[in-house]
Amino acid sequence: MSLTVRQLEIIRAVSRYGSVTLASEALMISQPAVSMVLRDATKSSGFPLFERRQGRLQPTAETHILLSEVERVFDSVERINHLIEDMKDVKIGTIRIAATPTLANNLLPAAVQAFHKIRPRIQINIQTVDNLNVTNAVIDQRVDFGVALSPLNVPEVHSILLCVVELVCVVHPKHPLAKIKQITPENLLPYPLISFNKNLRMGSLVERIFKDQNIQRKITFEVDQSSVAFSLARTGVGVAIMDPFWLMERPNDIVGIKLIPKTEVTAEALLSKDIPLSRAGKMFLSTLRNTAANIKFLTK
Repeated sequence: MSLTVRQLEIIRAVSRYGSVTLASEALMISQPAVSMVLRDATKSSGFPLFERRQGRLQPTAETHILLSEVERVFDSVERINHLIEDMKDVKIGTIRIAATPTLANNLLPAAVQAFHKIRPRIQINIQTVDNLNVTNAVIDQRVDFGVALSPLNVPEVHSILLCVVELVCVVHPKHPLAKIKQITPENLLPYPLISFNKNLRMGSLVERIFKDQNIQRKITFEVDQSSVAFSLARTGVGVAIMDPFWLMERPNDIVGIKLIPKTEVTAEALLSKDIPLSRAGKMFLSTLRNTAANIKFLTK
């Protein structure tokens, strides 16, 4: 017959204290109960577990062999209990996030920094992908939640608004448009335009602005990432119309100017409709929403 965890616990205690009386006190159970368990354990094992020497119960040679394994068992149990306590207090865990490059580079770092100060043992895994793959990662349950630029309309996921921002024009400080307080598509006609393909979400928004003003959009530098648009504008080679997230806490070698007509773009957290968010995920999402609600952009 196999020994139970309770029997192993009592064998361990008697070996440690050399006495049924002291073992019972340590385990806070009666002496008869300890004696009964020892008898049953001896019968189950098929060999003597203890022998009395000099007034104490001493482990037999066979029990000494068992004890090294028994200690490992109870060390593992102790680690499991600590793990449960940490999980209960949300001290450990992993949060998996899929995010578009713009938000992964600008919005998420501030939230991660604030969250890490409170929960330093929680691992955060950030995957940087485009809007479509953010949505797919959430639908396929490969991440806890996604962070994407919108407006989006994906019925398979649940969206939580993080913040609403407006598209801006970004230019070098010495650019002729840098001193203007607001810019229209007509103002941009004399200058090289840095923009996105209309098949991309950001590109379609900019394309619509120009069409609504009956102005043809002529792209001089076509990009597929806001970071590239930002870097090109920073060199002074042209004017970029883009989201303002790259203007978060930036140095003074770039100027963000309001775009007229106003065009809103939102940052949203995307959650699975089938799998509830973990407690750690909920806590990080709360931090992210607070970060998004307090962002500041360097615009005129």
